Amino acid sequence: MTGDQPPKPGRRRPEPPEETDRAYPGPWAYAGLGMVDAFCLLSGGALGWLLDHVLGTLPLFLMVGLVAGLAVAVLATRSELRRHG
Repeated sequence: MTGDQPPKPGRRRPEPPEETDRAYPGPWAYAGLGMVDAFCLLSGGALGWLLDHVLGTLPLFLMVGLVAGLAVAVLATRSELRRHG
């Protein structure tokens, strides 16, 4: 029955959050994105270096791994930024 009664004077219903409040992910999301980018670059470089070390082709696969890591980092950044804005 309380739902049928008007609100008491002096009390206001909470307003829904602004659209801009939900769109801004906060600084920790960007810090996490930087960590993902660093991981992509480092893992691509490490895998390329390991492959070069095994095959004796230094620095061919190191460069390929770095370019692949950079491409994955760019795609991850693009995907995350599209999600938030």
